[in-house]
Amino acid sequence: MAITPNFTRNDVKKRCDAFLDAIKKAQVKRLQMLGEMCVKHAREVPPEIGFHDQTGNLRSSIGYAVFVDGVAVHSAYEQTLNGSTGVKAGQALAEKVGHETTGICLVVTAGMNYAVHVESKGRDVITSAEQLAKRELPIMLDRLINNIKRAAEE
Repeated sequence: MAITPNFTRNDVKKRCDAFLDAIKKAQVKRLQMLGEMCVKHAREVPPEIGFHDQTGNLRSSIGYAVFVDGVAVHSAYEQTLNGSTGVKAGQALAEKVGHETTGICLVVTAGMNYAVHVESKGRDVITSAEQLAKRELPIMLDRLINNIKRAAEE
């Protein structure tokens, strides 16, 4: 007597694709969370070690975008003071960097061209936010991997 499956190869493919899609969504969500953490941290650096807002453009250029295969799926920039130029600069920089990526990618920016100059003077624009990301990303990925393993075992 032969065993007859009650599913097709297409059913298996659909289930695997749905599982992979759920993993991709979880990765994007975690990178959004990390982006929010980095931006919040960078914007809350005290002026004594960071910088004083004059136009609002530098602070407004601090933001992030999450890309999937070069396409932005989420972006967060917020204007402070009269910093509309900063928002545009941050978004343009994120798009330039993210457009060239494959896979899932988080881009955190300080998009004004003088951000590097401010940091070269020993001020913190986004350096401490980058260090935060380097600490938090492995922890977030470990949690995601553990969640994936548990889901695969069910």
